[in-house]
Amino acid sequence: MPGRSEKPDAPSASKLKEVRRQCEELSASIESLRAYYEDLLGSLQDGIITVEPDGRIRSINQAAEELMGLSAQMFHGRPFEQVFPNDRSLRELVRKTMESGRTHADFDARLTRQDGSHVVISAVSSLISDGTGQARGIVLAIRDQTGIRELEERLQRSDRLAALGTVAAGVAHEIRNPLAGLRGAAQLLEGEPDFPPALSEYTSVIVKEVDRLGAIVERLLSFATPRGPVLRSCNLHEILDSLLFLERVPLDAAHIAVQRQYDPQLPDILADPSEVRQLFLNLIRNAAEAMSDGGDLTVRTRYERSAKRCGGRSVAVAEILDQGSGFDPEIERHLFTPFFTTKEGGTGLGLAICLRIVEDHGGAMEATSSPGRGSTFRVWLPLAKQSEAVSPHNESWGTA
Repeated sequence: MPGRSEKPDAPSASKLKEVRRQCEELSASIESLRAYYEDLLGSLQDGIITVEPDGRIRSINQAAEELMGLSAQMFHGRPFEQVFPNDRSLRELVRKTMESGRTHADFDARLTRQDGSHVVISAVSSLISDGTGQARGIVLAIRDQTGIRELEERLQRSDRLAALGTVAAGVAHEIRNPLAGLRGAAQLLEGEPDFPPALSEYTSVIVKEVDRLGAIVERLLSFATPRGPVLRSCNLHEILDSLLFLERVPLDAAHIAVQRQYDPQLPDILADPSEVRQLFLNLIRNAAEAMSDGGDLTVRTRYERSAKRCGGRSVAVAEILDQGSGFDPEIERHLFTPFFTTKEGGTGLGLAICLRIVEDHGGAMEATSSPGRGSTFRVWLPLAKQSEAVSPHNESWGTA
């Protein structure tokens, strides 16, 4: 009829079906793309954190979760500054990138983990923008630098030891001869018929101190020019038990109770028994000296299937725990440095020798402490048979 507009035809069922099919294909394509990028981020070894323009965390990948010790669900939607309240360097990186739009990096940053420990990391903060250049957020890439720092410290320590060995070899004989002369002269004086008995106390001091200096020279030489371990299969528990039996009297006198927590199925280690005895005897005596008021000295062992500290090999782990006064982080950094000591009359070579023994065996060693609550010295040693089959329950502590 004139003046009357016709209504458009309703979409046919076939057209609706085609539109629905296209929507489903588009949704599947989007889901596939999302899964692809999630897999991509999840496979990266670097930690990736994305931050919205308003400063809230949008996502983190699995590597970042493991590095921080937290689940992604605890981060999503939270302000970046709240998640990293103790990591000023990371907050500064994100802030600078937000303000300038440029990439910023810090290759010596510190990350505070959930357990309160610190990890040295490298961090790079970059802007995320769309096709028009509009900022869509920040991507922060973080990488654990612990292994690199440990390698750098090991190389520096090797350089120091090489220099120390050169000096030690050059002066050892020169020191030994005068010491032998002093000791001999003191003994000759004591043997003189008219030697005043009242002065024997002084000659005894001379002999005693000369012997102490001689022992330091011997330890310095053994440290600077090691003979190298003679490796064979040996039982770690037998070595530890023999040392604890040897130290039973002084430990009892110091009111120190020994707690053994052994993995009952720990495989044999590949080691030089005499050097491993020297290693753990030093650690046990250090632990006892740290407990002037007595306490518990705990000796633990366990199996570790793939130790990062030892190149992913299967290892035996031994821990010596004391209930002494502990030490602060600054002392911890220098514990294994030759001639560094906090003990009166100490030479500062004991722990350095321990570390040298462990490294000669292809193992690793670390010390941790809580001031006022005690210390833990942890040693990783390779197994005699890397293919040794160990049941899953070996991952837990056993008590011997």
